[in-house]
Amino acid sequence: MKKIIVMIVTLLSSTTIAMANLYVDGLLIVNNAGDAKTQSGFGLKLAGSIRDDLNIFFRSTYSSTTEDPNMINETEYMQIQGFLGGEYIYYIQQYPVAITLSAAAGISHTEVSPKDDYSGIKDLSERGIGYGLWLGGQWMLTQLVSPFIEIGYAKSMYTTDFKNASIGGFQFLAGIRFAVWGKNKSLSEDFE
Repeated sequence: MKKIIVMIVTLLSSTTIAMANLYVDGLLIVNNAGDAKTQSGFGLKLAGSIRDDLNIFFRSTYSSTTEDPNMINETEYMQIQGFLGGEYIYYIQQYPVAITLSAAAGISHTEVSPKDDYSGIKDLSERGIGYGLWLGGQWMLTQLVSPFIEIGYAKSMYTTDFKNASIGGFQFLAGIRFAVWGKNKSLSEDFE
């Protein structure tokens, strides 16, 4: 009996996975990291559909900035985030456009590195937890390519070096989604 149940579950889950859309997003980010300054960078997002309007994803971003470059008090700020989350997609009928709402949580790593020790600032580096919420829009350019923008808020929480710092703020993301398995909503479906 156990073998039959395992076979049924395997068959159903493999069918669901085979029918799922898989996406890769390449993106650019402007990250307001609060006390760690406003940074710019890039990222990668891997997503898979659970339903036509619901995706789960993992997004990793890297951003940095340099304050007072080529001066004695030059300081570099950097943040890496790895978030796991969900994305709801609302397709606007009769148009190849969708509105997205996503939320995620995961690991955040922030560093502050002065060029010289003379500045009075020591190297700070800490890994903690973070979370975020984003609202965006997608344009289904083709069944395989969708440019998008998102704006949201992300917060990182730390317990030692950045315990008393406010590391978080608004984020702006822009990029292109590629369907690597499956396809975006059909261009002929609901757009006429």
